[in-house]
Amino acid sequence: MALSQIGQYRKLAENMFFDRFFLSVLFLLTVVFTWQSSVAEPLSNGDAVLWKIDKQGVQPSYIYGTLNSSDRRVVDAGAFTHTILKNADYLMVDILDDDAIKQKLFSVMLYNDNRRLRDLVSPETFEKIKVIGYEYGYLARQMDVLKPWAARVVFSSPPSEASRISLGIRTLNQTFQDAAKKLGIEILQLQTIEEQLQIADASNEADQLRLLDTLPADIQTVEAIYQTRINNFLLQSSGALYQEVLDEISVLPPESQASYMESLVYGRNLQMVSRMGETLEKGNSLAVIDAVYLPGQQGVLKLLQDKGFTITPVK
Repeated sequence: MALSQIGQYRKLAENMFFDRFFLSVLFLLTVVFTWQSSVAEPLSNGDAVLWKIDKQGVQPSYIYGTLNSSDRRVVDAGAFTHTILKNADYLMVDILDDDAIKQKLFSVMLYNDNRRLRDLVSPETFEKIKVIGYEYGYLARQMDVLKPWAARVVFSSPPSEASRISLGIRTLNQTFQDAAKKLGIEILQLQTIEEQLQIADASNEADQLRLLDTLPADIQTVEAIYQTRINNFLLQSSGALYQEVLDEISVLPPESQASYMESLVYGRNLQMVSRMGETLEKGNSLAVIDAVYLPGQQGVLKLLQDKGFTITPVK
């Protein structure tokens, strides 16, 4: 792509806050339950977002499941956990928030060959992309060069969220990193941007296109879905947030589900828990990660239990 063309689309990367938009969509692309009983049975460890992590002989630590939004209600909900951070020695996060993230995201979210999104999706789906994209301030030709997963990123949060981010309003996750820097608390990341981009770019394109086909036809529906997500977070239900994901990606074929779960979800949870281990053994730390990682038999909390930690919900 010519430099002049790249300049036209840089706004797409610069106006999207990576942590919430990108990580949430990665989950939409990769989290699929492989058994139907998950809908009917309560999800283990899904009834709280703040958990105390104990082990004999070690100061307790905490893990906080977030919704990385700049909505004032969401940010205010983190007030109590901020008091925990003030006395912590370490902060662990999904991804470190810095300017380099935007550039790395921009480098992989656009097609650099002659492919175009309008040629890969149905005319009906591209019409929805055009209509909804306009609400975010993007023209059809800008949306046309996005890879399917990147188009999904754009629509994972509504224009109201994108507007707040563009004005510099900090998200819940950002407030913790801001506070830790101000207090001189060491920040450790549990995943790297390169690992996440590799997951997104390697995901099956046919499945990405199926997910695009399920886009709402109007922006009001996008806003309504987002408000439901916020309400579930305010109710401290990580299980409900997780179930939203399962419902949304149920359009994917069964043969895709097992491989997605094994390589892209369970593997990521195991990776994060492995990287938490040394810091949790030191004690007095706070981990702040997306709430959808917490619940379930192969969620982060159950994996910590299996490693000998005691988990207790904090209401």
